[in-house]
Amino acid sequence: MITALVSKQFVAGFGDPLKTVAERGGKTVQFITPPEEQGARLSPADCDRIDCAFIDRDIRFNDQVFAAFSDAVVAAKNSKWLHIASSGVTPSPFITAMVERRATVTSSTGSNAEPVAQTGFTGLLMLARGFPDYIQGQRKHEWRPMRGASLPDDLRGQTVLLIGVGAIGKTFAGYARAFGLKIIGVRRSPRAADDPVDELHHPSKLPELLPRADWIVIACPLTKETRNLVNADAFKHMRKGARLINIARGEVVDEEALIEALRSGRLAGAALDAHTQEPLPADSPLWDLPNVIVSPHNASASNGNEKRCAEIFIANMGHWVRGEPMLNVQKLA
Repeated sequence: MITALVSKQFVAGFGDPLKTVAERGGKTVQFITPPEEQGARLSPADCDRIDCAFIDRDIRFNDQVFAAFSDAVVAAKNSKWLHIASSGVTPSPFITAMVERRATVTSSTGSNAEPVAQTGFTGLLMLARGFPDYIQGQRKHEWRPMRGASLPDDLRGQTVLLIGVGAIGKTFAGYARAFGLKIIGVRRSPRAADDPVDELHHPSKLPELLPRADWIVIACPLTKETRNLVNADAFKHMRKGARLINIARGEVVDEEALIEALRSGRLAGAALDAHTQEPLPADSPLWDLPNVIVSPHNASASNGNEKRCAEIFIANMGHWVRGEPMLNVQKLA
């Protein structure tokens, strides 16, 4: 018998497929769901029964349910596996508890690659085609055709410096190549046969690569190595008039240096889905800079994410009960 801590919505939508997969591996599954009543928590006896848990968006975006889930995972001393709906792992008390008990943590990496990459590439196209100015003109009822020196450069033949060539980065690169852009990838791991890039370099080469880029696209996870990776020194190395797309985490970029680069004209524009402080403070200059597109860390928004995340959790349940290697295991120790 396996006891899984999941949301009520998961049980309703995907409980039967999960049970079927587990039964094929010789196991039965029962579910525990976090209480929805304000301030309620699972009992110690229920927490002791938990073998695995899945934090989906229905849990993450309900403050009461998330608090109850978090406390339950911390108290679940017999739990052996946690699956999370996001691509990356954000530090939290329940993640720390899982690491301390040497449990397995898996993620849904790849499940939201298409919507995130689509959001990022939409930002690139909007900046490339002058849409921030069109939108400002529309709000003021002003007709603003581009003429003469304001004409945009052809996108074909420009260079994207893609920092992070994982599931999201590869998807973004596919879109960019379809529009004739050259892709220079930056990643720690060596090049694979299916990497859709023209070049791949180690992050240590970043100062040499930045001057070559028309577009800097951030699609890497937030780690101690990538925190403030794009800092004041990096902006100094960038080509004047380059533009930046951030579909990763706000802390990868030094936001004060970013604002200065935008104000000075070092950067010609930015499309930012991630920010150092979220929600972005109302007094942030980024809201009003005319060459900036701000979105509320919502690049992954898509009705298809729930099903894709659940399918990865269900597939991993099959691997787990059969003692096979699991998908997207996170190295957190």
